[in-house]
Amino acid sequence: MDDSTLTSTISHLLEREPVPMEQAAVLMESLAGRHRIDTHLVYWWASAPLIVQKIHYDSSEEGLSCLAGLLAQVQSEICLVASEERALPWPMWTLQASELIPLLGELPFFEYFLVLDDGATLLFDTHHNTLVVSRE
Repeated sequence: MDDSTLTSTISHLLEREPVPMEQAAVLMESLAGRHRIDTHLVYWWASAPLIVQKIHYDSSEEGLSCLAGLLAQVQSEICLVASEERALPWPMWTLQASELIPLLGELPFFEYFLVLDDGATLLFDTHHNTLVVSRE
């Protein structure tokens, strides 16, 4: 799925457009600073020094189950960032945590990360079938 198709599909399923790119860029700079990540890198999870947890999974169903467990107590709004193995800029959507698992269940695998706890936590789903949690 190319970037434009992925963005359109997510927007269609969520019934809303991504966060405006200017606003997303400001948030990405802030997150990179908070988590000490080089913004020039494509795979932010590979260089995040604040990693506190890694969870490996075998199948997409197992990955969604692990993700659901990690998000079970999240009640606030989160951000979904579709990084999809490419450099910035990335499309970003705000949504409720309860919307995420059904959304991801409708999509083919893509690399993304979640912004939780007002940016204090980043949760990456990598192309290595690994959930990576960075927490400041």
